[in-house]
Amino acid sequence: MNVVQSIKSSLSEGKLPIDIARKIFLSYQTQAFSGRENIEYEIKNSIKEHLKVPFISIHVSGSAKTGFSFFKQTMFTEGKSDLDVAIISLNLYNSLLEIAHKETDGFTNLSVFPMYKGKRTDKQFLAGLQKGFFNPFFMPNCQEKLEWIDYFRNLSNSYYTIFKNINAGVYASEYFFEYKQAECIEEFQGSTKAYDSLPSKV
Repeated sequence: MNVVQSIKSSLSEGKLPIDIARKIFLSYQTQAFSGRENIEYEIKNSIKEHLKVPFISIHVSGSAKTGFSFFKQTMFTEGKSDLDVAIISLNLYNSLLEIAHKETDGFTNLSVFPMYKGKRTDKQFLAGLQKGFFNPFFMPNCQEKLEWIDYFRNLSNSYYTIFKNINAGVYASEYFFEYKQAECIEEFQGSTKAYDSLPSKV
């Protein structure tokens, strides 16, 4: 059963979005790595070694996982779409949060947050924390952030023919990852027919 059919079937059975998200994002095969399992291993193992996290904590979200974008309603396009990596690790989450806390003097000095599209990133950063999600791109300027960006830039360059960029976010727990991905299922639920035109393989 493909992703679209599976979601429709689960919704018709009265399954909750968070339960459907668990099935799709933690159980189903990653579409972008279909037939390229060795590359999947290479990327995940590189992240494991660099960040010192368990291999099993590294997952994929976004269109690379499902084959299409829930919010853009477009297909994953090789070489033009991103690989969104989700790292479920409370230890890494807390480590990065402690760095952000120190850099901002307990979040009392928000001026150290960078500007993005004309706005300071403190609101995006803090909104993520409310959902148990840490996006290092939005964290305060510091050496650790630069090292994070440099690493994923270099990783992206190694696989540029498949992915436009390789990005990663950190989740405090499996629950928070499922909670965030449930937003995709809710988006699907609100406009089910819009996904009928997507290729049947997804």
